[in-house]
Amino acid sequence: MEPTKETQKELIEEATNKLVEKIKEVTANPSTQNDKDHVEKKRQAKNIENPFKNLTHRVTQLVYWENPTHSGAILAASLSFLIFTAYYSLFNTFFALAAILIGVNWIYVMGFKQFQSLINQKPVNPHEHLLVNKPWYIEREDAEKYLDSIIDTANFVLLEAQKIALVDDPMRTMRHVVMFYILWTLGTWISFRTLFGIGLILSFSTPITYQKNKEFVDEKLYQFNKFLRSHFDRGLTMAKQHSGGVYEKAKSFAVTKGLVNDDKTAKKEE
Repeated sequence: MEPTKETQKELIEEATNKLVEKIKEVTANPSTQNDKDHVEKKRQAKNIENPFKNLTHRVTQLVYWENPTHSGAILAASLSFLIFTAYYSLFNTFFALAAILIGVNWIYVMGFKQFQSLINQKPVNPHEHLLVNKPWYIEREDAEKYLDSIIDTANFVLLEAQKIALVDDPMRTMRHVVMFYILWTLGTWISFRTLFGIGLILSFSTPITYQKNKEFVDEKLYQFNKFLRSHFDRGLTMAKQHSGGVYEKAKSFAVTKGLVNDDKTAKKEE
């Protein structure tokens, strides 16, 4: 049975509508897609949590000496490591230890096998149970978990660096500029290892000192922040005034040279 004219018309309209939809999808405005991608990136950026949040409590316990034995051991081990690396190379130390420990273990394994042969037993590696039951490798699930944590940490650091570099908060950026300048200046006078050691000692001593003299330090910090903010606001005001004066001079120069029309002259002509 042949389709009627109305049926043919409906089929043609349906095919035409599908074709138009396909054309719209292909020729969609790329800016719209870019806007969607931008919104999605902003949403993902807002959902990134501080990966160092869980470490804050532990670090606080260390620097406030809540467990003196633990804090003292960490500080002593860190300073010992710095002193050790000042005289010995980590590269040489690692391979020296590897050669000694693996060599001693080789002697132990071969001696154990020889002893088994002497007593008419089958020579077996004394570490056979470790080789079979506890192989050294990384589980894929654990690797993915660690990789996700590394990516989240890197994204958080990058977002914070972007806020500082692009002046999301002027005072915060200024504090980092001052800090970087101080570190830059100190780095020209002392080595990184010495600077790190001083920072380590200050990290374990400053919080306790601050806690004992909290009121005095808070008052001085408040005065310093007030002083810094007043000078910063004054600098912004002077910059705006200077930029306004430059604009007026440039405009008058352009009017004198006939590059643009004066507003007053244009109104009179109208």
